[in-house]
Amino acid sequence: MKNCLRKFKINENGFTLAEVLITLVIIGVIAAMTIPTLINKTQNQEFVSRLKKSYSTLAQVTTQIVADRGAPINWVTSTDDIYNLYKSKLINIKECGPDAGCFEQTIKLLNDTSFSDGWNTESMHRKLIMSDGTQLMLGGASWDFSETCEASALGNTQNICQSFFVDVNGNKAPNQWGRDIFAFVLTPNGMLPAGYENVTSCSKTKAGYDCAARVLRENAINY
Repeated sequence: MKNCLRKFKINENGFTLAEVLITLVIIGVIAAMTIPTLINKTQNQEFVSRLKKSYSTLAQVTTQIVADRGAPINWVTSTDDIYNLYKSKLINIKECGPDAGCFEQTIKLLNDTSFSDGWNTESMHRKLIMSDGTQLMLGGASWDFSETCEASALGNTQNICQSFFVDVNGNKAPNQWGRDIFAFVLTPNGMLPAGYENVTSCSKTKAGYDCAARVLRENAINY
C-alpha cells in the first residue's frame, strides 16, 4: 500500500515524457519566432550607430575643407578633385580610386530587387575603405555630380554638388540600400544625409535611396 501511495505522489508531482516533449516544442517554436527578430533588431542598431559615425566623420572633414577653401561652390570642380580633398583628411584608408577593390559585393534595393551599378569596376566612381572598414564612394555620373551644385537625385534630394555612398559594414551582408548602404550629399550648405528635405523612397516597397535622413532623424531603422 505504501509503495502504491509513493508511486501515486511521484506521478502527481512530476511530468510525463509527453508533457516534457510538448513543452520543449513550444519553447522551440517561441525561440524560432523571437530570436531572428532580436538578431535583426540588434543588427539594425549596429547599422544606425555606424551610419551616425560615418556621417559625423564626413561632416567633420567637410567642415575642415570649408575652413580651408570656403563654401563647396568654390571648390567643386570635379569628382576627382573632391575625392582628393576628402582622402587627404582621412587616415588609415585603403584607396581604390577608379579601380576595382572596393564595393565588390552584390547590392540590392530596399524592396529586395536587384541593384546592379557595377560600383567595383565603374571607372567614373572614386572609392576607398576607411579605417573602421566602412566603404566610401563618390559618384562620378552626371546625375550625382554638379559643378554648380544643382543636381537632383537619390529620391528627390536637391542641390547636390556631389553624392557620397557608404556601406557601413563593408562587404558583409545584407549589402542593401536602407540597411547598411546609405547616401550623403555635399550641398552648398555642407554635408547632409540624402533625403534631408523630403524622404520619398525609404519604405519596403521602394528603393531606399534616401533612407539616411529618415534613419538619422528617427535614430532607428523603422521599416
